[in-house]
Amino acid sequence: MRAPTERQLGQYCGDTVPHHPDVTAWSLIEAAAARTPDAVAVEHPGGTLTYRALLARVDALAARLVRAGVGRGDLVPLVMAGGPELLVAMLAVMRSAAVFVPLDEQWPGPRLGPMVDACRPAAVLLSPGAGTDGWSAPALAVEPVSRPPADPLAEPAAEPAAGPVQAPPERPAPAPPRPDELAYGFYTSGSTGTPKCALNLHGGLANRLLAMGRRFGTSPDNVVLQNSRHTFDSSLWQLLWPLSCGSRVVIPRPHDVLDLTATVEVIGRHRVTMTDFVPTILTALVELLDSQPELVPDLASLRMLLVGGEEIAPDSVRALRKLLPRLRVTNTFGPTEASIGSVFHEVTPQDPVPVPIGRPIDNTWAVVLDEHGNPAPDREVGEICIGGACLGAGYLGDPERTSLAFVTNPFPGLPGERMYRTGDLGHYGADGLLYFDGRRDQQVKIGGVRVELSEIEYAITSHPLVREAKVLVSDQGGGQHLAAFVTLRGELTKGRLRSHLRALLPAELIPKRFVRLDAVPVNGNGKTDRKALAELLKSRAPLDPNGWTAAGGSTERTLAELWNALLPEPVTSPDADFFDSGGDSLRAQRLALAVSARFDTPLSLRDIVHAPTIALQAAALDGGRTLPPAPPATAASATDLTLPADIRPSGTPTGPPRHLLLTGATGFVGAQLLRDLLDGTDATVHCLVRADGPAAARRRLADALHRYGLWSGRTGHRIHAVPGDLGSPRLGLSAAEHRRLAEQVDTVVHAGALVNLVRGYRAHRRVNVTGTVELLRLAATGRPTTVHFISTLAACPTGPAGDTPVPELPVPAGRTPDTGYGQSKLVAEHLVQLAADRGLAVAVHRLGEVMPATGTGIPNPGSRVELLIQACLRVGAYFTSDLSTDYTPVDHVGPLLAAALTHRQTGYFHLLRPGPLPLDDLLGAFGSAFGLREVEYRDFWQAVQRAAAADPDNRPLAGALALLPVPTTRPDRSPMAFEDAAARFGTTRAARLATLATTRPVPSNHDGLQRYVAHHARHRT
Repeated sequence: MRAPTERQLGQYCGDTVPHHPDVTAWSLIEAAAARTPDAVAVEHPGGTLTYRALLARVDALAARLVRAGVGRGDLVPLVMAGGPELLVAMLAVMRSAAVFVPLDEQWPGPRLGPMVDACRPAAVLLSPGAGTDGWSAPALAVEPVSRPPADPLAEPAAEPAAGPVQAPPERPAPAPPRPDELAYGFYTSGSTGTPKCALNLHGGLANRLLAMGRRFGTSPDNVVLQNSRHTFDSSLWQLLWPLSCGSRVVIPRPHDVLDLTATVEVIGRHRVTMTDFVPTILTALVELLDSQPELVPDLASLRMLLVGGEEIAPDSVRALRKLLPRLRVTNTFGPTEASIGSVFHEVTPQDPVPVPIGRPIDNTWAVVLDEHGNPAPDREVGEICIGGACLGAGYLGDPERTSLAFVTNPFPGLPGERMYRTGDLGHYGADGLLYFDGRRDQQVKIGGVRVELSEIEYAITSHPLVREAKVLVSDQGGGQHLAAFVTLRGELTKGRLRSHLRALLPAELIPKRFVRLDAVPVNGNGKTDRKALAELLKSRAPLDPNGWTAAGGSTERTLAELWNALLPEPVTSPDADFFDSGGDSLRAQRLALAVSARFDTPLSLRDIVHAPTIALQAAALDGGRTLPPAPPATAASATDLTLPADIRPSGTPTGPPRHLLLTGATGFVGAQLLRDLLDGTDATVHCLVRADGPAAARRRLADALHRYGLWSGRTGHRIHAVPGDLGSPRLGLSAAEHRRLAEQVDTVVHAGALVNLVRGYRAHRRVNVTGTVELLRLAATGRPTTVHFISTLAACPTGPAGDTPVPELPVPAGRTPDTGYGQSKLVAEHLVQLAADRGLAVAVHRLGEVMPATGTGIPNPGSRVELLIQACLRVGAYFTSDLSTDYTPVDHVGPLLAAALTHRQTGYFHLLRPGPLPLDDLLGAFGSAFGLREVEYRDFWQAVQRAAAADPDNRPLAGALALLPVPTTRPDRSPMAFEDAAARFGTTRAARLATLATTRPVPSNHDGLQRYVAHHARHRT
């Protein structure tokens, strides 16, 4: 093996800077707090924390950890959503000489649970109000920093709802952590299908922080914005470096981390001097500033910007520096397996393309090795290997992978016994700087997120119908995305496969394109030929044998061009659905803007959703109409409206219900119904849950009940989880399970449904219509059964104001709801009525605007009201109107249905409570509580549009934008046309149910609204 030359050693090594052997990040922060205890350390949405107040909270939590049994070197998972509580938790774990592992409480249970278990923790730290997922370790809730106890060192009066921790006898506080001890771990995507936890040392973290201080200065006037998700290690320097210097850190609301417009506003409001962006977000920032130059002054305080995570975009950097001439931009490189990043380069106008990643920071080194393990000559590409003071300790519980990646350092001239093989390719240029040349293996980065393709492949192949899966990155369709090639053992739709993956992977790891192959291509060595797969993605033609080309010069052809520029795969038919073809909310928004510009027609995302095919869009545009066309009649076929002949009930049930089948139990209404059915009856409740097995079904049920604050150990033994699928034949059950349920169940409560307020009937048909048929078939088989069908007032079109209230009866023929969801529920009601005509005992319960429970204030995350509130909170503004809405708490609905069930009531019921709620009162309450600006509707809509474009994976924002009408749209097309349904619908029969129910009085709208506001306040501070 050839040793590096003296000149190469000079290239490979950063400056050697000695520092005290006992220095750690914790000791640096303690020293800064001692120097300026009353200086502001943290600014956050709830206020500020001085260094004194911050460390008081840290000491209090550290004491709790010690009493809970956390010892020196123990791993402590931080299952949190971010925010200032996360910082307190990190520092408290440091103070305890333990090891923190940040995790996201929103990750799917099957992903999160094994991560927690792998830590073998004595305690798990949770965000206030968060639930657990059955982990064996006790859960400690971190106190909200905006509502401190009177004595910041005092313990809370009681432990959180998860239960008191059985503490061992009092133990003395541990000695401060040492540089050679573990400090933290971050999970990264794993090549074997399991994420791996990279562990790092206190000494490496301190070296990175001290090197930053020498490079960027340690002025107490520095203000650093935490602009990375807390599960990425880049958030660590943003949180800890300013505290090590006596400076300030700004911690935004967790949701604002992903909102570019909100980020700009935060920078301006707090006069932020330094933060971090991945290159894709930096490019989006430049585009935002170009379209809205009035935002540029908000960034005037920025002095330093770090860029990392993927290859930098030189044009974006140049454009940003023209707007902000005083800004210093530093390109950074480094894996999670070393403390945050150890190669830096300050970008200059003279830099070549690609921009170099630079030189190693102090006390670290980076060498490029050829295929024989020798130092590569200048300009020759090889593998980047790193070492020195920032090098981590390896992977948690995985000595094999650790030994493969952390290898012996063979070069005496480079300090340290080990080096890390990054798997990244690079070369040193003649200028002595390091350049990045891509990945050696399958590890890629999408939007700055490091992704191990094998982990995604492992998740896909866990579906029983998938034989093989290979995942690649595609650059088609308006940006990079993941594309999956699969071979199957049977028929499997893309929708079902995506649903399977949503329970296993974060959203950013789910492919946007799925391609079925008869066989995966292999090369001469019998290995997967990924080059051949990449060529298939480029050519596209072999994957689309039924391709379609529109006539030249036609509107359809123009639309096809716009579609194909945005979609992951080419459109194959004028009747192809945009969303079924790989479109998402961001691409739909881009399509709306592109069609608007090409045809001079103002469009919104909702317009695209209402006319999701080229044929519909072309017909509207050629007819001189704005999109969408007039609401179509129900697209139900004669078959949809016909109840199969084999559905014939066997009799009328008698006596109290003993075995209930409940669908939709993991949803907002369904979870409350489950709670009330368990409390109001002695029956066993069989819950049909979309899952791959009983354990996964039970986990989803437990997650839902905990999420809505409804879990009770008293009645858990009466819940039976049944894995199935409403949209599949026989409800996705085996013949034996279907037969068993039919013989056992005496009551069906059908609350499950697909609810999308902007998609059409066809999108809802499989779940809402055919699923109802399958439930009616089960109810008509075996023992006599009553069916309680949960419907919606959206299935009942109303006449002009002043008409007679709609009675609690079937909808008269000839009336068609405006939405696809309403149409699907009306068709399902029709089928249920046909079953009733044949003798089946049936009750139909129509719900209006179901609002948060009176006790908790926890909302339905997908409701129109909640989507609007989320949008207001995101953009910091609200608008006024003359609209009203009905307000029926979800815990008012459940007892009424339980009463109907126990008393064997049938017929139609409108489960509403009287009294309108003006929309101004609703939005005004949130505006007052959160200091929102009152703006014109046009300004509000534009702010939401910008926020959604900056955060395309944010479902609440996309949903709100889909519901909000374009400001120029006629009022009668407004999808946000709330009304007081209780004044338009009769409730005589439902009022009788109330006399049968043993329910407490429902609080006033005002009281319920205050609890709703309080819930959001608890989860945003």
